[in-house]
Amino acid sequence: MTLRVLVVDDHPAFRRALISALRMVKSVEVAGEAGGGVEAVELALSGDDPDLVLMDLSMPDLDGIEAMIRIHRIRPDLPVVILTAHADPGVEKAAREAGARGFLAKGTPLEDLLAVLHEAVGASARS
Repeated sequence: MTLRVLVVDDHPAFRRALISALRMVKSVEVAGEAGGGVEAVELALSGDDPDLVLMDLSMPDLDGIEAMIRIHRIRPDLPVVILTAHADPGVEKAAREAGARGFLAKGTPLEDLLAVLHEAVGASARS
């Protein structure tokens, strides 16, 4: 099964590097990319149907938690995994309470990131 991922991060260089890494994985297809929360909501709800959203928390137009809440109002089944520089347990708790299926620090090894992405989609299919 190919996992279609929408990548959301407001830092273009990080987003491009992450997309390049994901494109090297045969089981992953990048379904799109967004530079902010507003664009993420639009793309997640468009007809392109990603299997998962991989999203940063801190973005200037709409933070990742609010973007996730908006996405889940329309598509509660769409898993969102947070990838952030904020390793604060309180931030992780808030993200999980808002519906995040995973929470990772930027710099997490690609193998670990992929395991969380696949787990999040598997958990979504079971719920």
